[in-house]
Amino acid sequence: MAWQAGRSWKARQAATVFLSLCGGCLDSRIRLVSRTCCVQLFVLFPDFFVFMRRLARASPPWMPLCLACNALFFVAIMLSGCKLVSRGGPVSKELTTARRLSNEGLAAANEDDLVRAEGLLERAVRACPADIDARRYYADVLWKRGSRVEAVGQMAEALRMSQGDVSTTLAAGRMYLELGLLDDADSLSQSSVSLAPRSSEAWHLHGQVALARGRTDDALADFHKSLSLSPDDRDVLKDTAEVYQHQKRPQRTLSTLAHLSETYGSGNVPSSILTMEGRAHEALGRRQEALLCYRRAIATGEDSKEAVEHLAALEGGKPIAKVATAPQGNSTTLRP
Repeated sequence: MAWQAGRSWKARQAATVFLSLCGGCLDSRIRLVSRTCCVQLFVLFPDFFVFMRRLARASPPWMPLCLACNALFFVAIMLSGCKLVSRGGPVSKELTTARRLSNEGLAAANEDDLVRAEGLLERAVRACPADIDARRYYADVLWKRGSRVEAVGQMAEALRMSQGDVSTTLAAGRMYLELGLLDDADSLSQSSVSLAPRSSEAWHLHGQVALARGRTDDALADFHKSLSLSPDDRDVLKDTAEVYQHQKRPQRTLSTLAHLSETYGSGNVPSSILTMEGRAHEALGRRQEALLCYRRAIATGEDSKEAVEHLAALEGGKPIAKVATAPQGNSTTLRP
């Protein structure tokens, strides 16, 4: 009977899950077992226990081993990080306080009250230094406030504690990229792609780093990969259009900008996009279309200094000085 039980699919599956868990627990980089695996454990533990009990009855010498297997199986669930068995009991008072303060800080940041947001998030980090989200939010607000060194310090600590969290890796990578720390940004962008190969943001960051190093073809390939995952991402579309413009490919620039404009809707296209469109028309010798784009850009009421200069040059019949068209997505600079 014992060996018949051993042949049953549930017992075999339970044993497989048990061994997988043991291996996961030995790897310090694995913090959580998948939900599917947790459900399997919850369902299959009774069958595994029954199988071991039958084996012990059929062969008494196996009794110590069976008891040890049952104990290890239970411990594996606890150590796996699953929520089936509570390891820490109720959420600590410190973490509850930190989450409350973080939510208040995020609300203040959304209202552009960065001073209050910084104070609330600083208190959140002090209340629970181990709260990774609180540190990441705090770093973001510090960055917006101009305290970049302190922001990077907080983000570096969040990155150390997160052990492979994609959101934290991406946020840190963007910071390092804006600071011009390309080696660090490159390392984090590669990590983000490895951790989340289906992440549009990861491929975008990877492309931005390539662009900052002057590898425009590699950057375009990464941007297209990003767009294949998120076709309407405005930041990626704009970066892609700017690269095409830098490469003097006005037709591709216009087709990309047309897609980008559709995401805003009629009458809501930003001045910077209309100005880029006007420059692409100029490159193709379409003077009237360029004039229309520049006038529309100025009519938005946004900062349209470049559009004003190009419009004045066109209307006055003067040649327009060539301007470097380095993509500016998230402060990325294009090197010659």
